[in-house]
Amino acid sequence: MKTLLSPLMQTFSVLLVFMVSSLPAGASPQAKPLPLSVVVTIPPLAGMIAPLLEPEDRIEVLLKEGESPHGFALRPSHLKTLKNADALLMVGSPVDAWVHKSVERMQNKTINMAKLANLQKLPIRKGGLWEKKLPKKEGHEHDGHKHSAMSYDGHLWMSIHNAKQMIGAFSEKLMELRPDQAQSIQLNTQNWLAKIAQTENLVNQQLKPNRHTPFMVLHDAFQYFEQHFELNGVGSIRLNPELQPSVKRLLTLRKKLKSENVQCIFKEPQFPDKQILKLAENTSVTVGELDPMGYVYAQKNQAGFVNFDVFISSLGESFLQCFQGKASGR
Repeated sequence: MKTLLSPLMQTFSVLLVFMVSSLPAGASPQAKPLPLSVVVTIPPLAGMIAPLLEPEDRIEVLLKEGESPHGFALRPSHLKTLKNADALLMVGSPVDAWVHKSVERMQNKTINMAKLANLQKLPIRKGGLWEKKLPKKEGHEHDGHKHSAMSYDGHLWMSIHNAKQMIGAFSEKLMELRPDQAQSIQLNTQNWLAKIAQTENLVNQQLKPNRHTPFMVLHDAFQYFEQHFELNGVGSIRLNPELQPSVKRLLTLRKKLKSENVQCIFKEPQFPDKQILKLAENTSVTVGELDPMGYVYAQKNQAGFVNFDVFISSLGESFLQCFQGKASGR
């Protein structure tokens, strides 16, 4: 046995010396980081930060497809998930008000988009029929400037500027959790932001010819996107997404369709489209579809979300298809 082991041990020693000597000076093999558990309230937040994570990391989206943020309540399984999370990302507006109380015990783990500095916050458009188009401006608000719960449009994730702020904030949190990978995380963040900017420019070029095309939406969830790309939204069908419009309002909207020469009306997959189809009946208006949560764009993705660049491009494509007179097939 001794005569067999000796050559084997010698060979192993030679290989070990060779492997160590092949490493750069001062380098040592890095241990694989432990998987992280990141919880987000809505799918678009997951799409913002997924490219910064390792394949082994887990993203849990609390609001699943088919669930409305209005009246949603956390279940015991959600509370357990939150307790075990390494980080929680939330919008901090009424869309995820159902999680606000639960985060009081995990403030050091939470990134609240609404509380980030240099955030874009647009005022709520009143009345549903927008007589004046807001001037194109950044409209950034800094920490310390107080807002009441409903003084600004709570669809903050629809702003590309806000998404970039959220990505930056999560990148910093990730470097806290994985300090040994700080340089790699910084590089990944730069590359990810560059990819979003590239998509942003592409969508801008696609939509530019249709900036003056009048359209209506089911409810006013797309103001940030609309203003960023200088689109011409003229009104929303529902003042409250959960309440159907009255007959009187439908008649007013019908007049608006004609007076503004509206070309498109956008429905949403979370709500019935019967009234929209009725409104567009016997008109030349095309009915399209926009999804502020991105469920439709993630149908072939088991994760239940798409990366934010795909979210942007999918919204842009939905606008473009409708502007070109191609109705939604759903």
